[in-house]
Amino acid sequence: MRFTYFYLFIISLIGCQSEKVDNEILNGQYIEKNKDGVVKVVGNFKNDIRDGMFIYFDNRGKLNAQENYKMDKLHGEQITIHTTGKVKSKTSYENGVKNGNYSKFYKNGKLQESGSFINGKKDGEIIWYYDNGERNILYTYDNGILNGPTKIYAKDGMITEETNYINGIKDN
Repeated sequence: MRFTYFYLFIISLIGCQSEKVDNEILNGQYIEKNKDGVVKVVGNFKNDIRDGMFIYFDNRGKLNAQENYKMDKLHGEQITIHTTGKVKSKTSYENGVKNGNYSKFYKNGKLQESGSFINGKKDGEIIWYYDNGERNILYTYDNGILNGPTKIYAKDGMITEETNYINGIKDN
């Protein structure tokens, strides 16, 4: 349902377009089309700087990604889409740096990986999943460095291996 409203919003915007002309400073809504007239990008500029939501489409007009910008830097949630139409990834940004939770998904929509970033570095538990939804591997990061327990799971959910890392070095 969200995507239905989204597409209606995009269709309403297509009538109000501006395209970059050499040496022109972009202000307001921006729409870019491919050579066949299919919309590739919809976004907003303030004084030639990306500001607000940008939406990207493939050459057939299918949704590829949605990003938010603040002062030309990624800010907020970035969502990418598989060719199947299902969400591929969701990543949080602050001022152009990965910061907050992220998730990656298989083409069938099931969770593939989840975790978080602090100042562009993985931090805390990062979990990879099998395509059946069961945990595959659990890593623990501190400031982008493996630091803490790592567990490897079989597809049935049983732990097959446990190790520990201290400042990126395996501790057995």
